[in-house]
Amino acid sequence: MNNYKNILNICGKILKVEAVLMLIPLIIAIVYKEEYSTTIMGFSITIIIEFLCGVLLNIKKTKNHRILPRESFIIVTFSWILVSFFGCLPLVISREIPNFFDAFFEMCSGFTTTGATIIQDVEVIKHSILFWRSFSHWIGGMGVIVFILAILPDNKEGSNMHILRAESPGPQVGKLTTRISVTARILYLIYVVLTVIEILILYLGPDKKMDLFSSVTLSLGTAGTGGFSVLNDSIASYAPFSQYVIAIFMILFGINFTLFYMILIGKFKTAIKNEELGIYLSLIFVSVLIITITLNINKVYPGFEECFRHALFQVASIISTTGYATTDYVGQFPWPTICYMIIIFLMFTGPCAGSTGGGIKISRISILFKSAIRKIKQMVSPRKIEPLKVSGALIEEDVIQGAESFFVLYIMILFFATFLISFDGKDLLTNFTASLSCISNIGPGLGNIVGPAGNFSSFSSFSKFVLSLTMITGRLELFPILTLFNYKTWKPR
Repeated sequence: MNNYKNILNICGKILKVEAVLMLIPLIIAIVYKEEYSTTIMGFSITIIIEFLCGVLLNIKKTKNHRILPRESFIIVTFSWILVSFFGCLPLVISREIPNFFDAFFEMCSGFTTTGATIIQDVEVIKHSILFWRSFSHWIGGMGVIVFILAILPDNKEGSNMHILRAESPGPQVGKLTTRISVTARILYLIYVVLTVIEILILYLGPDKKMDLFSSVTLSLGTAGTGGFSVLNDSIASYAPFSQYVIAIFMILFGINFTLFYMILIGKFKTAIKNEELGIYLSLIFVSVLIITITLNINKVYPGFEECFRHALFQVASIISTTGYATTDYVGQFPWPTICYMIIIFLMFTGPCAGSTGGGIKISRISILFKSAIRKIKQMVSPRKIEPLKVSGALIEEDVIQGAESFFVLYIMILFFATFLISFDGKDLLTNFTASLSCISNIGPGLGNIVGPAGNFSSFSSFSKFVLSLTMITGRLELFPILTLFNYKTWKPR
């Protein structure tokens, strides 16, 4: 049998950590003098229940702390489902979102940094709930397990590395230092510093509408590449200054955090020569250029600056999988078809591996493209050995096979999710882009229903549950959840 005591132990610790983190929105509810019978009671009851559940899971101790790779998949999958389940309880208990499936969808969207919402009027939601939604982005952005690894001691038998690989995005996962806990702390330090810098710039900027609460919640959403806003029109009501700042930080949080570390230790040239970074920035530049020119030629907006600003913001939002919007580009200000084609392409690619974003990841796209080119060359010269390199480093065959398997499974799950939610009777564009936005953890899709000015409230409870699982599957990069369906995962050691 698998080492269930270790699995329960780690899941228990995660629940206790989430219960402690939930004290922050509870304090905000008290500060804003929200009704005692609603949000304050909702968070208080949830904290007590969740902490007690965590304690109960920690009762059974074990001397064997070694965790196999298959057990790390179980831990990661169950942890994300549990934090989403307990995270939605304050919404249900407070009656801010009384329907459980709606609340579960909302918090799955929060922790997976998707940003899709079922709330039709977000401006009537209480401050503590709004903060909890955005805070869930920040927690889930770097990873629930990464936070635990940052505060837990290293396991001598390397078990923590298995857990880190199971949760971290990208085809390859490595350590910045010889100790996993130190690696996790470095990543979180960079994450915290960038978040604080954005909060200060937004709050101290000239935008009069950007108060402290807005600057904090929007920065948490940007850092986690989530996209929950505190206004119904997302970022459209804020000044151009704030829109530019958020756009720049969305791009920054879409970069591999390892590169930030390399810059900090003085390896600036190595960092800027990174191939994936070059492709990422080039995609942004070309996409913004084409969309800006197209919008300007078609006079979608009055001036060139406004065309450029909306193009930059939406490209940064989609490629980083954040999901904020400065304009309703499918409704009030419809963009030309070529712009939608670029947006759909960016929804697939996503940002760099090792960032807080979702999607397939540019590193995988690069590996797949080079693998296809190599296959063509091998057909012409069968005896020629053609090594595959990225940023000058040789890529092992198992990494290439992993990228190919990921892409096939990604497409299969995308179409399967689209098929399942099609029973609601919505049009193909809505169903496909809704599924795509959920598996890539983006948020908005295309069309009037799930577009930047829409929401997912009209979907049935069944479809919301399917999309919730799709979000978790996409955030964990498919394999951890899919391995649970392999009977060997549950066999004795």
